[in-house]
Amino acid sequence: MEFRLRISMVSRVKISMAIIFFVIVSSCKGQEKAQIWQTYVSQKSAGKPTPIIDYSYAGYAFGETGIPNSTVLNYPIFDVTSFGAVANDTIADGFAIAKAIKAAEKNGKGIVYFPKGRFIVNKGEHTRGFEINSSNIILKGAGAGPEGTEIFMQDYMKHDKSLFKWTSPYMFTFKPENLNVDTFCSTNLAGRPYSYTSKIVKDSKLGSKTIYVENAKQFIGQTHIILVMPYNKESMVDFMGDLETRPQWERINNKGIAANEIHKIVSIKENVITLEKPLLTDVKKKYGWYIAPHEVIEECGFEDIHFIGNFQESFVHHKNQIHDGGWKGVKMAHVSNGWISKCVFSNVNSAVAIVGSITTSVMMNIINGKQGHGSVEMTFGTRNFVGLWKDDTDKGQWHGIDASHLAAGNVAWRIYAPKGRGFDLHSGNTRQTLYDCYEGYNMSGHGGNYKMEPHHLKGFTLWNFKQYGPAVTNYDYWSLQPREDNSKSPYWGFAITNPYIIGFHGTSTTFNEANLGYVESVGKKVLPESLYEAQLAYRVGKRPDWIDEVLETWKKWHKEVGKK
Repeated sequence: MEFRLRISMVSRVKISMAIIFFVIVSSCKGQEKAQIWQTYVSQKSAGKPTPIIDYSYAGYAFGETGIPNSTVLNYPIFDVTSFGAVANDTIADGFAIAKAIKAAEKNGKGIVYFPKGRFIVNKGEHTRGFEINSSNIILKGAGAGPEGTEIFMQDYMKHDKSLFKWTSPYMFTFKPENLNVDTFCSTNLAGRPYSYTSKIVKDSKLGSKTIYVENAKQFIGQTHIILVMPYNKESMVDFMGDLETRPQWERINNKGIAANEIHKIVSIKENVITLEKPLLTDVKKKYGWYIAPHEVIEECGFEDIHFIGNFQESFVHHKNQIHDGGWKGVKMAHVSNGWISKCVFSNVNSAVAIVGSITTSVMMNIINGKQGHGSVEMTFGTRNFVGLWKDDTDKGQWHGIDASHLAAGNVAWRIYAPKGRGFDLHSGNTRQTLYDCYEGYNMSGHGGNYKMEPHHLKGFTLWNFKQYGPAVTNYDYWSLQPREDNSKSPYWGFAITNPYIIGFHGTSTTFNEANLGYVESVGKKVLPESLYEAQLAYRVGKRPDWIDEVLETWKKWHKEVGKK
């Protein structure tokens, strides 16, 4: 096994707290301590590289604090009814909602509040959705359950783009002003040329917080930067080992691999930039890494709202614009420390998109109603987080929780999706992803064009996954043979570079272990139950209060809201 993470020594107090926590968790009956976790702790305590990276930096405030309580933020309230919106009538409320949003933005911060009742959007107006371009804005309702707030999309979202059917706008989008988030390319997250860049001039190790650049002075005043490795074939061994690729993978075969990471700047001294949190990969000068400014807005949220689409058909994948993306919920693009909490999404094609963002959390939410295209997608960003998500649609969403398209360090935690096709990795050079305590149908919900595969590079960990679908014998995460059920299809199944499978249970599925990076306890859960929780408790020295608070809130909230 290859250990590549360089870690500094931790304090004896921190080690003691972690060991106490570990012993308490291990006392649970019927489960065994995972050997890889024991190795992780011992290697960490000795200041040595660990077998898996520390995924615990994902989520709001790098997991160190919970999502803010908006009731104590002392933000001014901008009630949409004060701007002309009327609940429970048949008249569209789009113009009034837009006025309330603009007023909050002009103030510099605020809560755009939706009282209880139904508000109508997309009825002959605002069919391209609403944009919020400022930091410190929260859209908040009176609750997503019975007697709460509903925002109802009368008609589907319109767009005039022919490149992709699924690029339809979302109902609400947080993003910096004038940022085009519909156009993607490998070295430019959102279709807008970087104003300036600077080359990496010295290597930095995975786990380091220091990078060395040609000209750091031009980044003084910036809060965030993006590290970019342009496409190159020389780096393939670093990200894939010596695995053979499939012939139809045009992008990787012709261009190689690209990578990026978004980071927050702590300080700049001469040509050395210190980052707030560790690198997720080795940054090697020879691969052409460079940095660019990464514009973000911060502290944005959606809370306590029931978003309702009007999709009533039986979903057909890629049938047309309406099926693929006509009814979409909310998007956060280039957001730092954003959140979507205690919301319900009904009859939508896709619920949530987190694009080019960092430390943004989707926490305690439900999707229900008719089956649609996708659930939550985390793309082009770093260390984002989806936790306590329940898929209660009639057939399960076609795609489950997704991390893809240059995403790195993202986490899906305690997901319940027993129907549908399974969890998703939508290709595009994804790295360092943890799916933790995920309950899903099977492992075939992946997507993305076959030309952009594989679905994931090194660093994928599946921890205590519970399968509800039929068992599979000798499941292969790197098959180089066509599928038996459709030998002419260029889609040959999931392709993940040497995944780590720990605590897989629920069925008697077995794996082709030759193509796994690590496997332990197939058929039985392991301890700690959640790798994310255990790593976070170890890193900060104790189990953060917010974890138990949201678990307790979720236990009550999703049952109450589910009655609606």
